[in-house]
Amino acid sequence: MYSQPVESKRRQRRIVAASALAICLLLIGRIHAQDGGGGPSTPAVHPFAFALGSGDSAASGTEVYDLRIPMYFTLIPVEDRPWGLRLKVTAFAGVYKFTVDEAIDLALRFQSLAATPGVEFLVPAGKGWLLKPFTEIGYAYDFDDQLGFGVWSVGMRTLVTWPIGKIDLSFGTKVQYFSTFTSDLALADDFGEVRLGLNARHPLPFTIGGNQSNLSLYFIRRQYIDAFIARDEGTPLEIQYSNELGFAFDTTPKVKLWFFKLPRIGLGYRWGQNIRGLRLNFGFPF
Repeated sequence: MYSQPVESKRRQRRIVAASALAICLLLIGRIHAQDGGGGPSTPAVHPFAFALGSGDSAASGTEVYDLRIPMYFTLIPVEDRPWGLRLKVTAFAGVYKFTVDEAIDLALRFQSLAATPGVEFLVPAGKGWLLKPFTEIGYAYDFDDQLGFGVWSVGMRTLVTWPIGKIDLSFGTKVQYFSTFTSDLALADDFGEVRLGLNARHPLPFTIGGNQSNLSLYFIRRQYIDAFIARDEGTPLEIQYSNELGFAFDTTPKVKLWFFKLPRIGLGYRWGQNIRGLRLNFGFPF
C-alpha cells in the first residue's frame, strides 16, 4: 500500500509519459495527412544515409565512416520531481569513398551533414528505469546532389543500469521514426528504427583531474523498417539491420574543460546487410 504522495507521483509520471507519446503520435498523423496520399514515393538519396551507414558491397574500396555528436541542455532536472525536460541537439556527418592510392594519398568526401534540435522528456519509471520520449526537427544537406532537406523524428528511449561488483551493466532500447520533407522538390521519405544496446563499464586504475576514468565495451543491434538508399545505377539498397561492437572511454564525473564537460568518446565497427564501416560516437545512444 503506497502513501498518497507516492501514488500521486506515480500518477503524474504516467500522465506525462502518455501525453508525450500522444504528442509524438499526433505529429506523425499530421505529417502523413499533409502528404495527401500520393502513393509510395520513389526511394531517394536519404539525408540520413550516413546515419544508416550504407556501404555498397559491389563497389570495391567503398566504406562509410560517420560521426554523431549529441548535446544536451537540462531545463527541468528530474531529481525528486516526477519528470524532467531537456533540450537535445544532435549533429551528424557522413563520409564515404575513402580511397588510398599507391602514393598513400587519402581521398575523402562528406556525403551529408545534418543538425536536429529537439526536446526530450525524462520520466523515472521505477526500479532504475528511465523513459525518454522525444521529438526532433532539423536540416540536412546532401553534397552529392546539392540538395537540402528538412528532417524530423519522434521516438522513445529507455535506459536502466545494474551495478555488478565493479562493473556497471546498462541496457538500453530505442524506437524511432524518421521522416524528411523539402518544399522545393516535394520529396518525402521515411523509415523506422528499433535499437537494443548493452554496455559494460569498468573503472580504470587511474584518474584524470581527480575524476575516475572508465573503459566500456558495448554492443548495439539496429533493426530498420523500410530503409532504402538510392544509387545512380541499379536498384536501391535496402538496409534491414546492422550490428555494432566497440569500446568507449569516459570519466566519473565528467571532466570539465572551461564551461564544457567532456563526453564519453567511443569507437565502434558496424556490419550488416549492405553495411560496413567505423563509427565515432559520443555517449551511449540510449
